[in-house]
Amino acid sequence: MRTLKSSSAFDFYNASTELVEVPSVDDSVDTHVGKVVVRSGKKELRKRRRKRTLEKESDATSIQESPSKTNSKDPLQPKVSSAKNASKSSKKRQKIVRNEAEMSTGVKVVAELEKVRMILEEETRQIVSLRSWAEAAGVKKKELQQHLHYGWRCRDELLQSTRSLVLFIARNYWGLGVAFEDLIQAGNIGVLQGAERFEQSRGYKFSTYVQYWIWKSMSTLVAKHARGVRIPCTLSKVINKVQKARKALSTSNGKYPDDCEIAKFTGLSIAKIMSASKCLRVVGSIDQKIGDSISTKYTEIIPDTSILTPEETVFRQHMRNDIYMLLNTLEPREKQVLILRYGLGNHQCKSLDEIGRLLCVSKEWIRKIERAALTKLRNENSLKILNHYVYMQ
Repeated sequence: MRTLKSSSAFDFYNASTELVEVPSVDDSVDTHVGKVVVRSGKKELRKRRRKRTLEKESDATSIQESPSKTNSKDPLQPKVSSAKNASKSSKKRQKIVRNEAEMSTGVKVVAELEKVRMILEEETRQIVSLRSWAEAAGVKKKELQQHLHYGWRCRDELLQSTRSLVLFIARNYWGLGVAFEDLIQAGNIGVLQGAERFEQSRGYKFSTYVQYWIWKSMSTLVAKHARGVRIPCTLSKVINKVQKARKALSTSNGKYPDDCEIAKFTGLSIAKIMSASKCLRVVGSIDQKIGDSISTKYTEIIPDTSILTPEETVFRQHMRNDIYMLLNTLEPREKQVLILRYGLGNHQCKSLDEIGRLLCVSKEWIRKIERAALTKLRNENSLKILNHYVYMQ
């Protein structure tokens, strides 16, 4: 083993110094100025490096010319790259690419035949026989069986060869509320979808092309079943985009970004960003316990909004009393019309025609009575009494 000799500060002291006569700029003056030039020794260092590289090349050529003299079992012996191994690996890769293209064509044939079968079943609404299936596809029964067996075998081989890729992508969706087996099944569906659309003429590898379909199938499954409340897949993509943008902006700017900055960064509208932020809320069960050491549930703490509070009950009772006190100032016919018209007490709201039939008058007469009653109630005293209940729901 040869090691490079590092140049130190002592090389500069050992370097030779010479006096070099440099002519002056002015040609009329025939004087010379003496300067001291210190050589750094880099020229000698470069010479030594070139000499070592030449020695290494000569050693490598001698090893290739006489391979029988070298001991291949010696662990200290330097390994020589062989062109045969490189050619074998390239041939192996070409063979894999060729096999994947052939298997994708087999999957395409099976997909087309199954589409024909589904159309026949929708038309006849019964299970299609193999003979009618072959007639609809325009092939013989034996050829149909051969195509089906070949396509099914191509499916199995493709799923077996891409299993490691599916497992690698499924790890990114681990722990999002979907079982790992379901993720693998969705990845296999994505492999078959990509095989149906794969075209070798575009110059892509099958494994590179099918990654998008595996990712799409898994992300769709997670968006549908990972949450307690289902949201559209398009909105889940927006949520992921907003989360990534928020993380990138917070790390770069050092502060939490607002919706306007995220909209500029992602190109999305502010309305979409707001809807995505609302969907980011975690959905939980009200029967869940608050903590590990506390046995109290959320149902014991959260108030029931369907039941009125005692304060609201008392408030509504006072309002009801004040309204009936104002109605007592009106004539009996006017009071009766307002009660039936607005459903006060235990009555239901009625139309003018219904009230007119009850009182044996026309609906125009009921409208006049209602208008006169409301005019009487719109005075300063009644407004002062009812002003406290304006903002009550």
